[in-house]
Amino acid sequence: MKALLKRSCVLALMLLVALGAFCGCASSQLEKNMDNVSELREHLFAAESADYKLTAISGIREEPYELDGVSSSKRDFTVLTVTPVVFSADKTYRYKTEINGTTYEGDLLPHPFAQSLSADIPATATSDFAVTIICGGEQSFELKNSVQGELIGAEKAFDIALDKLKNELKKFRSKGKLHAEIYVRLMENPIDGNGGYFWYVSFVGEDKVTVAVLLRGDTGAVAATRI
Repeated sequence: MKALLKRSCVLALMLLVALGAFCGCASSQLEKNMDNVSELREHLFAAESADYKLTAISGIREEPYELDGVSSSKRDFTVLTVTPVVFSADKTYRYKTEINGTTYEGDLLPHPFAQSLSADIPATATSDFAVTIICGGEQSFELKNSVQGELIGAEKAFDIALDKLKNELKKFRSKGKLHAEIYVRLMENPIDGNGGYFWYVSFVGEDKVTVAVLLRGDTGAVAATRI
């Protein structure tokens, strides 16, 4: 009986070890490198009316935000951008929204070189959310996921970037550790006006040397590299 109990305990321990190893292997390369990630932008939203165009980007990013090759503490963020059809620098524009059950409101700050305004909200929006714009009157919007069609995810994009830049990344490695901060951004087509979405994955060293790859969002094909 004791021998059977001992054998059962050994088998149970082996199973736990195996499960632990399996769970460890399940971690993606992006998860393993999260300490180095200074921005992970995964969500894009949009809405518009006859008076305003609204867009939002959301994810997590370094705080304070500094391009120095070192990733420090991070926070959730959603950057809301509002473009009035008729912009007036003399008017005060405000916003009010609720994300993940918390209400946020405040002034929309004008961009210095464009006729648009923005607000940096300390929350990550992962699904559609409502925004009210206040300027004289009020207008309410439902910001919806703006991505059309199927895209590869951030983890897949990061895997492709690691493979495509493996030789260039050697300059950032020391004793098996990567010494660089990482930016993973989903964005609208930055190349031309043909639409579509791209993943931009970059690695910035402590000397600010940067290597990066731009990938098509639907296929993961390399559109451009910076090496």
